[in-house]
Amino acid sequence: MGLQIDLPSAGLLGVSGATGGVISSDTNAVQNGIYILQFPGFVDLTLPATMDAGGTVLVKNLGSGTMRVVSSISIDGFSGVPVVISQGQSARFVYVSASFGYLKA
Repeated sequence: MGLQIDLPSAGLLGVSGATGGVISSDTNAVQNGIYILQFPGFVDLTLPATMDAGGTVLVKNLGSGTMRVVSSISIDGFSGVPVVISQGQSARFVYVSASFGYLKA
């Protein structure tokens, strides 16, 4: 994952114990990860199949490319439908349960 940043004060973002980094290629997300795209290309970010309830993944697209967030379980009640994060957009994905999947906030 290229640049690795430790975010001990990520409580400001509502994520405790967060780690993250700038991504420029397809990446598998981890619980409480923060991912920033600064790349002109197309990148897939795959959410974990399971996390602790309330586990969070934050994403921000600062590049001119496109980030597609994908999951093997549902996001907002939809299975197999990726969430596209375009330039300047951000999103928070909160794991609810195996039966519900993720809530996009």
